[in-house]
Amino acid sequence: MSIVAAAGVDLGLTWGSALAGTFVTLVFYGVSILQTFAYYLWYPKDRCYLKLLVAAIFVLDTAHKFMLCISVWKYLVQNCGDYAYLAVANVFEVVSLLISSFVSFIVQTYFVWRICFLSTGRFKWFFPSLLMPAVTAVLALGIYTVVAELINPTIPIPRRILQVAKAYNGGSAAIDIAIAISLCTLLAMGRTGFNRSTDRMLFRLIVISVNTGLWTALFGLLTMVFMAVFPIDLVFTGVYNPLCTLYCNTLLANLNLREYARGADEVDSLPTMPSSIRYRSHSSQSKSTVGVETKTAESEHF
Repeated sequence: MSIVAAAGVDLGLTWGSALAGTFVTLVFYGVSILQTFAYYLWYPKDRCYLKLLVAAIFVLDTAHKFMLCISVWKYLVQNCGDYAYLAVANVFEVVSLLISSFVSFIVQTYFVWRICFLSTGRFKWFFPSLLMPAVTAVLALGIYTVVAELINPTIPIPRRILQVAKAYNGGSAAIDIAIAISLCTLLAMGRTGFNRSTDRMLFRLIVISVNTGLWTALFGLLTMVFMAVFPIDLVFTGVYNPLCTLYCNTLLANLNLREYARGADEVDSLPTMPSSIRYRSHSSQSKSTVGVETKTAESEHF
């Protein structure tokens, strides 16, 4: 291993950006852990396929974090000062790209299924028939990028691979926006103007749907922009690395907010613990000397 010169080398636009993206990713991963725990606590009666979906996405997201951390460790710690190693994409980094592609594909497919579920009549297969081929094509672009990186793992990324990567991120962002628009359109068509509770529930679902594609699309577009502006650096990794966990959190947020969307007559209602747990908690609190004050605080919170 070569020794770093006294003057040092500025890695801010390369592996410094990757390190910053890893930090942001780990923050989002903490939110993902909390949301996964909340899902299994609040919705124990969900269908088996939804529980398996959440488990699979969480396992993939966890594997993604391990790959990112190992990759950054090898670049900035284990091979510190080895400039030849810094100019090669290691296998852990490439595998993290593959995992991110599959997570985005699974989450987008789930939302396309939701669109199909919400559609009726002649619109039943209209949106899915347009979106699903695009989702599959974007996955193919992601796999092609990973394979090309394994064959030619050089940094800066070769121009041909970079062009495909930009198409992948731009296409993924466009799909996220299209999914959000499709969901909002279908939900808006269901508003009657006569049933206030139903309209309020649909409005909440529309707000949730907008957030479904907003953040992932934003990060995807920023990734594409940074790839174009800084083609020989790794600045784009600062916003691309968190994308996998953003997709995970998007799915979990949509599942966890179902009870909130249904609570049309309750203000700021969120899913609470199962009734058996709440009963034991209230029973123990009612025996305390400040039982009246505790119950009042709880009623305000829930």
